[in-house]
Amino acid sequence: MTMKVLLFQRPTRGFSIFVTLVFISVLWSISRLRPHGSLLPTTFDKWGGIGEWKGQGGGGEGGGRGGSSPPPGGGTPADQTTLNGAQRPYRPKLDPGQCPKDLEFLRRPELGLTDNILYSRRCIEPIFKADFDRNTITNIAGPLVTNTTALDLTSCSHDEPIPCEPLALEVPMPYPRDAQYPHLLFGVASKYERMREAIPAFAHWLAGTGARLVGTIADAVPPEHQDDTTRNSFNLSLLEEEYRAAGIIATFRPPKIFKRLNLKDGKPDPRPVPVEHHHFLVIKELLSVIDSSQSSQPPHWLAILDDDTFFPSLSPLSHTLSRHDHTRPAWLGALSDDFQAVQAWGFMAFGGAGSFLSLPLARQLAPHLEECITTASVQTGDGILRDCVYSHTRTRLTLVEGLHQHDIRGDPSGFFESGVWPVLSLHHWKSWYHAPVAKMARVAKEVCGDCFLMRVRFGTDSSKDHKRRKEEESLLSLGYSITQYPGLANGLDDIDLSRVEGTWKEAERKEKFAFSYGPLRRRLQVEKEKKSWRLVDVDIGEEDLSSTPTQSTTTKKESGGVKEGRAWPSQRKGQKRFRQIYVHKAAGPALGESMDEVIELVWEV
Repeated sequence: MTMKVLLFQRPTRGFSIFVTLVFISVLWSISRLRPHGSLLPTTFDKWGGIGEWKGQGGGGEGGGRGGSSPPPGGGTPADQTTLNGAQRPYRPKLDPGQCPKDLEFLRRPELGLTDNILYSRRCIEPIFKADFDRNTITNIAGPLVTNTTALDLTSCSHDEPIPCEPLALEVPMPYPRDAQYPHLLFGVASKYERMREAIPAFAHWLAGTGARLVGTIADAVPPEHQDDTTRNSFNLSLLEEEYRAAGIIATFRPPKIFKRLNLKDGKPDPRPVPVEHHHFLVIKELLSVIDSSQSSQPPHWLAILDDDTFFPSLSPLSHTLSRHDHTRPAWLGALSDDFQAVQAWGFMAFGGAGSFLSLPLARQLAPHLEECITTASVQTGDGILRDCVYSHTRTRLTLVEGLHQHDIRGDPSGFFESGVWPVLSLHHWKSWYHAPVAKMARVAKEVCGDCFLMRVRFGTDSSKDHKRRKEEESLLSLGYSITQYPGLANGLDDIDLSRVEGTWKEAERKEKFAFSYGPLRRRLQVEKEKKSWRLVDVDIGEEDLSSTPTQSTTTKKESGGVKEGRAWPSQRKGQKRFRQIYVHKAAGPALGESMDEVIELVWEV
């Protein structure tokens, strides 16, 4: 009875104060942990842990069919997987030279890594093959990860060379260095700030190529309509200088039409001209640039793009276009990979994938451009172009394999891990899904050409017992991810790698995506069946570590567990190398993971 009375008594004032202080202490501890990375929300939180960005952004400006609104504040830049501002973990500043360059690169707060990480790396020697079969999976008998080192990124106290076991890997030949593509002319219609934000992505495939970009800045006010409030709103000359500083030859102009063309009788319409109309009318700007240049060798192909159209490289694109006769009227492009979008919008070149007109075809269309806007059956730039081509020429669309409209939302990993080839273009990578495409495709530019997204299967040695083989196996999708399959009884043997994993939203709807990707395999459960390391950053520079082999405390995977091993010698100082950083984010102490896991691939270039 006494116990019951005690239980229902009101707590004393002192006890209430004690509970309050404990609660405040817990909150203070959590706030102290977050800046140091232990509970830090990183870019991978927004990837949903599986590559799906929480909160879809808007589609690219141009001829596309739109998309949902971007996250408030604009979200994180889609061409990178790094953190900004208050999101970054705290890293104590160290004296210059106190930390080797290899570790300093990992310490950068914008990567959002936990203070302590499990780190592995392999030094890859590319073996170039002219007859490399890009559609096959390369099999390597041994494991990818052979050594793991625990690193403290706050103190940088690990002063011994980090193991980097060499790996000879057959890859395709590099693309020609410093190749020029003046026969390609690209056109885009977008808004001023979007074009400024797009510079890094455009620079990846346009800088130093001799190809030219022409843009209509839809929200710039033409000179004849400017007043004191709009005269200095958009400095197109400054925008051209910014592109020039990035190595891109670019010309930007305000819209040629300032008032909307009425869809029926041609009377003035006070509504603003939609970007989709400028997307179509960029043909006029492209022809104007060609005529004003008076070049004896005008471009072969005029490309109409969205501002988020991305080409991993112009080399395979140019090679593919060369198979078609540019001296005759020709229209090249791709359909949407969503068959319901094709049913809704019709048979046309979906502009996010890139739409290519031969110069003779563009000349045929030129006299009819304004008329085509007023008579088109739809008011999207792609649809207006389709109707104009069919109404005024005998040219019909030629489909080009490898141009990707990418009308997929959510987690795109199934596509990027499928070994897809060719990959001439990508789209929607900063809106319908998020992927650091410029970093992903950098390996094609710096190392091995067509190797982008090639697959390498590790741990295929059939002489080893089942348990060890499963522990050692992994799948590298070069430039995107490294995956393991711990929850499958037979690991990779349980997966039909000839099929695409249906990871994106509505992938299971056959009426939408079987048209493009064939029968899909089921989406695997993240962490339970599939563990992924995603590419987060790349770098190219000189080796900075000593070439002298020294003893280092590392763990080396063996059949009986782990054992201490001798450090592998690093590369010679001054040798160029290309680094890829793949990261598996820790799920948290509650789930048995408190440290991020980093796998680095170091390529000799």
